[in-house]
Formats: sequence, structure tokens, C-alpha cells
Amino acid sequence: MRDNATMALRARLTLLAALILAPFPAAGQLSICEDNYTPPPETRPKSQAELDRDALRERLMRYVAIEERHRMTGLASYYSASLDGTRTANGEIYRAKLHTAAHLTLPLGSWIEVRSRATGKKIRLRVNDRGPYVRKFIIDLSRSAAHALGVDVAHDRTVLIRIIALPGEEPLAEEVLAGPSGPVGEEAGW
Repeated sequence: MRDNATMALRARLTLLAALILAPFPAAGQLSICEDNYTPPPETRPKSQAELDRDALRERLMRYVAIEERHRMTGLASYYSASLDGTRTANGEIYRAKLHTAAHLTLPLGSWIEVRSRATGKKIRLRVNDRGPYVRKFIIDLSRSAAHALGVDVAHDRTVLIRIIALPGEEPLAEEVLAGPSGPVGEEAGW
């Protein structure tokens, strides 16, 4: 009796396996009339330029998503002269003559572009420290960066910040950041 039950169970499992593993007919084979068959749309392979453009668009969208979570516009301060030679948050030695910055929340090693609203000057620098710890400031610039922007002497120290590379990436080129021809500056949101 037990052998019959085992054999019946095996037969059922074999049938079930055959039904599960049976190949499904193609979409064209399901229709009775070939007039109802529509072939899948043709997809041509993307060119290298299109792939590069897509990768760049994805990278820029990632930067925008990160920028939304951080303070990117506000007042800039700059390091005290007494801090030259001290260690920064990422372990580097701070040098007043290098273009670096401190930001409270941006990833260490990020490359940013900072533009002064008063002077219109912009520079590229790397975030290598944490700060400023005074709530009214959003970024702490090295002495040379503050001088290059003119915020060391300007009455208005308001700066606009934008990410141009995350840690381990090369900074984006100027022409990529400029985007297609059209409004620039304040009209374009930058």
C-alpha cells in the first residue's frame, strides 16, 4: 500500500514539474491570425556619446539630490591665520595658501564650486574639514579661497555653492556645468 502511495505521489510531482518547466509559446504563436501580431519595437544600441550624456545626466541628478539635503547658500567665513598647520577633519594639514573649505554636512573630499554674490567671482575647491560652527555661516574658506572670491573684503559675504564632484570623482568641466546655451547666472538659478 505504501509503495502505491509513493508511486502516486511521484507521478503527481513529475506531472507538476513537467507543467512548471514546460516552455511557454511565443507571443506570435498564441494568436490564430498573423495579422494580430505586432513585433516588438526596434531598439537601436546607444552611441558612446548618448551613453556618456546619460551617465552625466545621472551624475548631475545625484548631485542635485545631495544639494537638496544641505545648506548651499549663505554667508562665508574664513579660517583664522592661527590655524595654518593644524589637522583638518580628514587628516590633512590645513594650509592657508591652498583652496580648501570646511562644511558641516557635505561629504569630505567633495569638490564644490563657490560663487560670491557680491563680486561674481567663482572658484573650485575641495571640502576637507568640518565647520563653521557659528550658525550664521555655511562655509569656512581657506585664506586664499576667501581672497580669490573677494569675501575677505566684501561687505556682502553671501556665497552660492554647488557640488561638482563627490569623493573619488574628477570635478566636472566648466562647459558641462554651464549646460546648454540659454540663460546664465541668476536667470538659470546659479
